[in-house]
Amino acid sequence: MSENESQAPGEVEVTEEATVSYDDETVVWEGRPSQWINFGAFLWWSLFLIGTGGLLLLWNSSSMQHDYNAATGELVHWGCIILMSLSILNILYAYLSVHYEHTVITRNKIKEAKGITSIFREELFCEISDITDIKSPPAGLLGILGLSNLVIETNDDDQPTIKIRAIKNRDDLVNTLHPIWRKLKMERKGYFGDR
Repeated sequence: MSENESQAPGEVEVTEEATVSYDDETVVWEGRPSQWINFGAFLWWSLFLIGTGGLLLLWNSSSMQHDYNAATGELVHWGCIILMSLSILNILYAYLSVHYEHTVITRNKIKEAKGITSIFREELFCEISDITDIKSPPAGLLGILGLSNLVIETNDDDQPTIKIRAIKNRDDLVNTLHPIWRKLKMERKGYFGDR
């Protein structure tokens, strides 16, 4: 890649030969899932928000509230406000939880960071030599959008399964990761030397 070009997140630069050293922390891939995985949650909570807002508007503009006492009117009004707030908070939570999910793969480690605030943020590290299998499950509906998932199984107790969800160019990432994984596995443990 030339000096003027930059590697966009999700793009993978394929090298001819996998060179690996123990202190090489060159980033091979980094990215986060697409917000398309939240489509169901966004749709559900948006419909819930619109329905509750419509009920509140209908309740306030029609003569329905005159048929009930004031306590019932207040209960319906505040119940709709609470449900609308709950819908907005769930949409915001779904967006932020995916936005702050970040995976970085270097030539030696995989780092997964999840969590919205620093209080709840969890960063997990896994050595590439601890990988036992790399799976490429069917993309399903994400395939229509050009996205797919990658599942990495490891011997690491903290991260037995690493799921990289809704990414572009999964096959390029697998083709880049395989030679590095094999070389590290041979150097550190021997090819058949699982735990």
